[in-house]
Amino acid sequence: MAFGEEKHRKTTFEKVTLIIVVFMVLATLAGLILPAVNALMN
Repeated sequence: MAFGEEKHRKTTFEKVTLIIVVFMVLATLAGLILPAVNALMN
């Protein structure tokens, strides 16, 4: 939590940036996990 986070309203740009970062992290995790799952299943 950044300083003054409670008072500061997130702007649309910050929300979009946060969503993009989360999506990239999930995509990276999926890229690492899916091959491992496929290797175990096969």
